[in-house]
Amino acid sequence: MYSRYFSPGQKLQVQALCEDNLPPRRESMNALFCNYELGYIDVIIPHTWPLKEGVPFPADRPLEIISERYGLWLRSTASFLCQPSDKVIRLRMNNDLCIFRHHPQLRVETRIGLRYSAQRGSLPAFHRQWRQQITKLTTTAAALTAPTFSHGRVNLSASGIRMPIQTTVQKNDLCLLMLALNEVSEPICTLTEVIWTAPREEGQGTIAGMQFLNILQQDQQRIEQFVNQNKPGKTETLA
Repeated sequence: MYSRYFSPGQKLQVQALCEDNLPPRRESMNALFCNYELGYIDVIIPHTWPLKEGVPFPADRPLEIISERYGLWLRSTASFLCQPSDKVIRLRMNNDLCIFRHHPQLRVETRIGLRYSAQRGSLPAFHRQWRQQITKLTTTAAALTAPTFSHGRVNLSASGIRMPIQTTVQKNDLCLLMLALNEVSEPICTLTEVIWTAPREEGQGTIAGMQFLNILQQDQQRIEQFVNQNKPGKTETLA
């Protein structure tokens, strides 16, 4: 079944819905399909996850696999089985592959506060930084001392953002991004991956399209509400 719809090098997203000592959230990574054996698949992690860092997903945590092939959107559930190397993780599949209808996210052109740190680096390190920042933002003291933001024109949805960026970035770079939707709400922190870049039409710098990898569920809902309030109707995809 999986061999029919997945081929080597095919992009997929592995995501976990987490509820532990932090608020409910989604943590995910983009990976490439490697091969399928009876009952499991191997996927390649472009950013690597060093074995010394420990496993990327606990074995008892349910995972969701999302991909696209032949114009069809694919979903399956799985669990972490083992990690053969720094670049490969093995997932036990639940043999529940299904095809689903993809609804493009509603997007809005708007101006919001931005603060970011973008670079090539260790995926586990970025995950730790994101969790540390989320912990700070969920405390009252940290919320009262939120950082100042520069404002920029962006294209925003609940799944990603298109934004100007001054730092030199390339496709697949990671970015720890903070958003301020308005002057009074608490900032949103998300770990993103650069999906594409293009030169700015006016001025220096780059326009980057980014996909949200790690985000609190409540923050994703806040973005959805913000987008719905500011621009109902028209849809487009990020990449």
